Amino acid sequence: MKYTFLLYPHQNVRYRQSLGLLAEQELRMTLSALGHACDVETGEIGGAACLTFEAEGLTQRDLRMLSQLSSVYVMFERTDGGLVPVERLHPDYIGEDLPALLKYKGKTNEMFTDGMITMALASSGFMSQHDSDLTVCDPMAGRGTTLMLALRRGYHGVGVEISRADVKEACDYMTRYLEFHRIKHKKTEAALTVKGQAGGRETRFVLSDTAEHFKAGDTRTLRMIQGDTRDTLVLLKAKSVHLMVTDIPYGVQKGTAGKQDSIGGTLERALPAWHDTLKPGGVLAMSFNTYVTRRAELERLCALAGFEIVQTGSLEHWVEQAINRDVILARRA
Repeated sequence: MKYTFLLYPHQNVRYRQSLGLLAEQELRMTLSALGHACDVETGEIGGAACLTFEAEGLTQRDLRMLSQLSSVYVMFERTDGGLVPVERLHPDYIGEDLPALLKYKGKTNEMFTDGMITMALASSGFMSQHDSDLTVCDPMAGRGTTLMLALRRGYHGVGVEISRADVKEACDYMTRYLEFHRIKHKKTEAALTVKGQAGGRETRFVLSDTAEHFKAGDTRTLRMIQGDTRDTLVLLKAKSVHLMVTDIPYGVQKGTAGKQDSIGGTLERALPAWHDTLKPGGVLAMSFNTYVTRRAELERLCALAGFEIVQTGSLEHWVEQAINRDVILARRA
């Protein structure tokens, strides 16, 4: 059977080309992880970018996973008579607008972040559980876009962020969203202790897609933790998350107690904690600006922390004048 996936357009032509490159790799990795390794061709339909491939035996469960590809706009099955639309089965556990509505300077494109979640899943040992309630962690969470994308899929999300202001804005937004849409939920806050001292604060949202599911205890959790990412293993638990997805800062990052540390210095201390927080078979997807951070150095730090670099096609792509982005996928054995 032959399929053609029409991709979302983007007003910036050059960035549109970057998204096309990422979409191709995301589709290849997903098909391979689902047991359908096949060639993917890039092309156009009426001037719109698309991806085409042949695969036999795609199940409804496979199509459910393919429906979550970040750049796919419409899925078609190709026949002699033309293109037949294939119904998308994206779970949308919570509204698809949740990760998109919160706008702020420096926000990573949510479509790109969603693609990183898929690539991490496809590279992990958990693809067979793609429609269960996995846990996704962003250890440099910012205002929580990654966690909201995870929640949209029906996953649990947990983030660690040093900035009190960012955590407050994310939690305030989440509260407003849930209340506006009248989504049944419970919100709690608690102080955290790290090594015998105050180490931050956690805001936890427990919610469900329906009131009936909430009453029955079939819920999902979003946790925002204000704390130092180098303490991730203490703030969370060992072997507690399936996937880690993060866009590392493009310069100097604040450490604890107002101290400054280079991003390399922060990662050297944080990566061992990230590694131990992942379950065996879990994958870290980490994007970075190649103008600021060198891939070889990040791979070296990942290896020192115990990660195995997952080999993929090129994921390096242009974003804007000051940002050329790449992605590292690193797996815990």
